[in-house]
Amino acid sequence: MSFTSVEPSHHFRYDCPALLLSITFCARTSASDTIIVEPGPPLTCFNVAMRVLFTLAAVGACLSAQPPDGQTLFTTHCAHCHGSTGEGGSGPDLTSVAWQRSVTDDHLAAVIERGVPGTPMPGFSAMLNGEARGALVQHLRKLSSSAIVPFNDLRAPEIRVPYERLVKPEADDANWLQYGRDYGNQRFSPHKLIHRGNVGRLVPVWSFQTGVPDGLQATPLVVDGVIYLTTSWNHVFAIDARTGAEIWHYRRRLPQKLAYCCGPVNRGVAILDGTLYLATLDAHLVAINARDGRVRWDIEMGKVEDNLSGTAPPLAINGKVIAGIAGGDFPARCFIDAYDAATGKRLWRFHTTPEGGGGSWSGDSWKVGGGATWMNGSYDPDLNLIYWGTGNPFPDFDGAARKGDNLYTDSVVALDANTGRLAWHYQFTPGDVWDYDGVNEMVFINDLRHQGRPVKALVHADRNGHFYALDRKSGGFLYAKPFVRVTWNKGFGKNGRPIVDETKMTDYKGVEVCPGAAGGKEWNAMAYSPLTRLVYVPVIENCAVFSNYGAEAKAQGLPPGPSGFRYLPGKAYGKVMAIRADSGEPAWEQRTRTPMGSGMLATAGQLVFTGDAEGNFIAHDAESGKKLWSYQTGSGIRAAPVSFRVDGKQYIAIATGMSGAVRGFTGPGAPWMRDYRSGGTLYVFGLFEK
Repeated sequence: MSFTSVEPSHHFRYDCPALLLSITFCARTSASDTIIVEPGPPLTCFNVAMRVLFTLAAVGACLSAQPPDGQTLFTTHCAHCHGSTGEGGSGPDLTSVAWQRSVTDDHLAAVIERGVPGTPMPGFSAMLNGEARGALVQHLRKLSSSAIVPFNDLRAPEIRVPYERLVKPEADDANWLQYGRDYGNQRFSPHKLIHRGNVGRLVPVWSFQTGVPDGLQATPLVVDGVIYLTTSWNHVFAIDARTGAEIWHYRRRLPQKLAYCCGPVNRGVAILDGTLYLATLDAHLVAINARDGRVRWDIEMGKVEDNLSGTAPPLAINGKVIAGIAGGDFPARCFIDAYDAATGKRLWRFHTTPEGGGGSWSGDSWKVGGGATWMNGSYDPDLNLIYWGTGNPFPDFDGAARKGDNLYTDSVVALDANTGRLAWHYQFTPGDVWDYDGVNEMVFINDLRHQGRPVKALVHADRNGHFYALDRKSGGFLYAKPFVRVTWNKGFGKNGRPIVDETKMTDYKGVEVCPGAAGGKEWNAMAYSPLTRLVYVPVIENCAVFSNYGAEAKAQGLPPGPSGFRYLPGKAYGKVMAIRADSGEPAWEQRTRTPMGSGMLATAGQLVFTGDAEGNFIAHDAESGKKLWSYQTGSGIRAAPVSFRVDGKQYIAIATGMSGAVRGFTGPGAPWMRDYRSGGTLYVFGLFEK
């Protein structure tokens, strides 16, 4: 060790060879004194701990005499959440000029001291004294001076969407307030300013480029002139519906370690009162102020280490937010949660694999049995029941590892909204070994005509290739009809249980089954028109060879092999299909070259809008299926369109950008899509005014 005086005077250098450092420190400090760190000689010295303590004491003495530096304080205490420049991460953007103008120095200092209850923002009263808090406030003020200033001064209006607006969408027809527009996921717009007679005049009015990679799957919400759009990687944009100008932008700072199956996607937010609710890739639920994009609370639903993530739009009901979870393609135990909308406190949890297995799982397989709830739910306010589809059991293709029906996977569960207790369930594919899931949306038909009587029903187009109708009060089976080629079952028993063809069970030899793993319909939403009584379905015709080198193959001593599937080359295609709600029989269909991967919108103008994986945005005649109009967007479409009105004019919006699990659209079944175009654009269309 060496201890020598160096210039300038009152500075001494401490050589610490064990740490390979020399530290120059001050014996008497002034505002101009500095700490210098440089390489030191590799010589033998005293105990490392003593030298470190001595050095820290000297450094502390030097620093304590200097005024606190705002940049240093920000880097130490704030940058982890708000980003190194304050432009936002898991915490909100601190550079916003509009936000900076809305808060006083005293308010900022109070937040730094006490934190924000109900959010990850802690208080720093024990770490930062008043002088340090003041220095940090002044640094925060400097951040906005170097921020990118928007070209407009737009602010969102005061957003208020109470439960009464959500429960009566017919009284609020200008907006699109929920993922499926209403609690029954009908995706029917009462707008008819754009109709069969003038849809040929539809033109793009504006477009919004997100600049975020990995495509778009979200249905945007439209609330009082503001569009809320989520993207992959958990960005949220507030956009002026008239001009396409950005109002605010939230971006989540995600951890490096994530566990997700099918792309870093997000399918949308929910809104209640003045708050947006976002499920995130790191399995959190975040409440965001709809006016300025600032976080109100942030809670952990599950852990990435348990293979969980959030991609689905939550469901906002009276005072509660219901959220599903993804993770069923990994060893995980999945659930549906309810949270207090104001505070984020969890109110109840329903596990989709029952404790102990409930007699439908072998051994302890239920503990990691999957059953993800990675799509949205429906809600009947009169019955106070929530309806949610559940995903495949884990492992996907190996039934021998989890013998039994594997409840409640591949099912619809009806839950009491107050308690989360199960009212009834129906299982679409017991003991699924083809990765069919059961997560597709439940669409309400309030007067389905069955055997001469009206029934409050729900309909569901499952990936297993059947179109179902169930009594939504009792769960009673009404009918199930195939809408694509189906080979895995031979029909249904009286109680609606499928009769499985045992020759189609997976094994190590491989077996061809229809539909393939893409299913007869993916997660992309269908729509229902009460005017035509038709359900409009985006259809995938595909078959695949499934193989399973799981438990039985290992028991026979076979060498390791692949468990999974392969599509049959060149044999996949799509259909835009209309199905009669009362009977499940097809009314019309339009074949498409590429499997359908976009959602549907039905309108009172007797139009059906949808998109395809090749980038075409299309309008069909709702009664005949005739193609009436199309526009090439330049990128594959996975999202669903919406309709809204602003200033008395009707507009149609669609988010474009191929993303997620796309092998069913771009793999061997549809090889012409191998080099598909991705993107990330929101298009808004209106009528050309002569």
